Amino acid sequence: MFKARLLLICLLFCTCISLLQASEEVIKKGRALQNAKKYDEAQELYLKALQPTSSEDLYIEAASFLGKVQRYDIAESVLKKGLTAYPQSTALMNLDGLIKFRKDDKAGAKTMFEAVLAKDAENSFAKKWLATVNSGTAVPENETQSGEDTDSTRSYSPSADGEYKVSEALGKEEQTELAVKLYKEMLELEKWELDSFIALHKQVIERCPLTDQAQESCWRLSNLYMLGQDPPDFDNVISVLEHLLKQYPETDLLPDAKNRLMIAYQKTDRMNELAGLYEELFRRDPAPEDDKTFMVRALEYGNALSAIGRASEATAWYQKVLERDNNRNSIEARAARNCLEGQ
Repeated sequence: MFKARLLLICLLFCTCISLLQASEEVIKKGRALQNAKKYDEAQELYLKALQPTSSEDLYIEAASFLGKVQRYDIAESVLKKGLTAYPQSTALMNLDGLIKFRKDDKAGAKTMFEAVLAKDAENSFAKKWLATVNSGTAVPENETQSGEDTDSTRSYSPSADGEYKVSEALGKEEQTELAVKLYKEMLELEKWELDSFIALHKQVIERCPLTDQAQESCWRLSNLYMLGQDPPDFDNVISVLEHLLKQYPETDLLPDAKNRLMIAYQKTDRMNELAGLYEELFRRDPAPEDDKTFMVRALEYGNALSAIGRASEATAWYQKVLERDNNRNSIEARAARNCLEGQ
């Protein structure tokens, strides 16, 4: 009997993992289609994938996308199925309330937000939107999804995508106060409000440059571009991290930022910039004790140098990989040897 129960638990666990992985794969493909503005294909993908056993995240992703492209009726249908599968999900309920509000179904939106607050009396999203519904205030489509139209937001005009024009119009104390306020707004967002997170982090970076939060927002924004989008938005990763290093050259985030920049430069074929970072890295740490670390760095540096036409320097770094390998025939040594033979 015990073995039978254990087997059943294992089967259920494996099934849950399999379903979760399947949902993650659909989300990944769906985001790629969204980024390519292939909205019809993204919609078809989500609708075919959604099943009663699909993950809560997949229902949220599908409905959020449909709401963003103003396909409200379809979004509402998806949310109805999602709430049948996950009736306790306040995230789905909040999204349903928002979609109803966008459809001008204020009675339905009010009912949904009140239902959320009955489950979670401190749910800030539902509180703010219920207040909006009750006040009869019209909220523009491009308003933050949280519905909060603060004085700080109204007076802020963000710079163009990929640009960071900092302002010191506020004193340091005022900047700190604003940064804390903006971070509080982020704490109150639902996890699917990616655009709102990006907008708020950018506001911290541009309007609160004298605060620790500005540095933190640079890193968190790079996380959103790197991990929150598929494929990753490496151009924006580079823009925000280059701003971080230029604005705060002594930041504690410097090692992590440079490591991530190396990845982004490599993915976007910016080999001049990549070679520059490796040159600086080896100047700072010319001979790491760990053989693996040295060989990986030296191989990638050699590849970058080769890509920008500095062949003789690349050869010297490939040779250093072979010397450090000491005839162990590691994967890095084999790659270096192939590069030398191909020159």
